[in-house]
Amino acid sequence: MDTPNPKRQCCDAFSSIQSPNSVTIAPDFNQNDFDSTISSFLLLPDSPYNSIGCSFDRVLGQVLDSASKASGDDSVRDRLIDRTGKLAFLLLESTKRFSRMRATHYNYNSWSLPDDLTIKVFSGLDTKSLMQASACCTMFRKCSIDPLCYSHIDLKMGGKRIFDEIVCSMIHKAGTELRSLKLGRVISSRKGSSFTSTCLTSVIRNHGFNGGLLRSLQLYNLVSTGTKSLCALLSVCPNLTDLMIANLKKILEQVLKTLTKNPRLIIERLILQNNIDLIPASGVSSSTVEAFVTSCPSLTTLKLVGFGLKEETVRNLAEGFPKLTYMNLTRTPGISGRFLRDLRTIGRDSPIKTLILRDCHCLDRDVTSEVADGGREIIIGK
Repeated sequence: MDTPNPKRQCCDAFSSIQSPNSVTIAPDFNQNDFDSTISSFLLLPDSPYNSIGCSFDRVLGQVLDSASKASGDDSVRDRLIDRTGKLAFLLLESTKRFSRMRATHYNYNSWSLPDDLTIKVFSGLDTKSLMQASACCTMFRKCSIDPLCYSHIDLKMGGKRIFDEIVCSMIHKAGTELRSLKLGRVISSRKGSSFTSTCLTSVIRNHGFNGGLLRSLQLYNLVSTGTKSLCALLSVCPNLTDLMIANLKKILEQVLKTLTKNPRLIIERLILQNNIDLIPASGVSSSTVEAFVTSCPSLTTLKLVGFGLKEETVRNLAEGFPKLTYMNLTRTPGISGRFLRDLRTIGRDSPIKTLILRDCHCLDRDVTSEVADGGREIIIGK
C-alpha cells in the first residue's frame, strides 16, 4: 500500500467540506483504507494523555492551516473544526454502544433472575431509578420497557422542567397498567408549570391513556395547563381514589363540577391547594358543594387550602361526608368558626378527628376552645 500523502488527505478532507450536504461518495473512496486508518488510530501504543492531546492540537492546527491556504478562504477552518467534532462524536457514540454490549454480556451471565422476575423488580423502582437501570445495558433496557414497569409514574421534580414528550412517552409505555401518576414542579413557580395544556390534550387523545384504571393522580403547579385540559383529564379518570392538585389557581368550582359528573365516584382523598396567590382564590357555590358532598360518600380526607369558602359552605362540608376523618381548611379567611358549634352538637358521632384551621384570620378563638374536646383535634394558628 502506498504511503499516505498528508497534503492529498488534507485536500480530500477540504473537498468534502465544500459541500457538507452532499452524500455522494468520492470516486477514490476505499472502505478498506478507511477502516485501516481508524484501526491504526485505535491501536496507537499507550502514551501519556497530555502527549496525545498535544499531538491532536499540533496535527489539527497543521490541517487547518493547509486547508485555509489551499482554499484561500479562512471560513474553511470553522467547517473543518465542525467536521472534526462530528467525527469525535461518532467515535464516542460507538464506544458507548460497545460499552453497553459488554455490560449486557456481563449482566446476562451474572444476573440470576429471569426476565419476568426482573420486570417485577423494576416495577417496584421509582421512575428515576428505572431510567438509570434501563441505561445500564441492553438486557435491562428490554426489561424496563415492559408496561408493568410504568404502572406508577413519578415525574414530579424540584425546579426542573419536564418536557411534554417525556410525559407522553411514559404514559404511552404504561398503557393499561398505569395506576398512579405524579406530574409537575413540587417547588411553586410563577414561570409556569413543567408541562402544558398541549401535553394533557395529547395524552388523552393520542397516547392511549386509560384513565379508567388510574387510582391516584397528583399534579403540581398547573399555572399554564389550562382549565379545559385539566377538566378533560379528570373526566376520563372515573375511578380515582386519591386526587391532589397543587396551585389550582381559581378553578375550584370547575374541578368539583367535573368530579361530581361521575355517578360512580369513589374518591377517598382529595387535596386541592392554591399556593401562589396571596389573595385566596374564589370559593364555590352552595349547589356545587351539595352535589359534591352527595357524590363522594367514601371521602375520608379533605384538604382545601387558600380558597375563599363561606361559613355555610364549610358547615356543609364538615357535616356532609359520613366517613370524613381529616379536614384541613388552612388560609380560609372568611370563616369565624361558628360552624364548629354545629359540629359540636353532632357530638362524638361525627367522624372528624382532626380539623386544621391555620391562617384563618377571622377565626374566633373562643369558639374553637369551646368546641375542642378530647375526641377531636383542632389545630389553629400559623
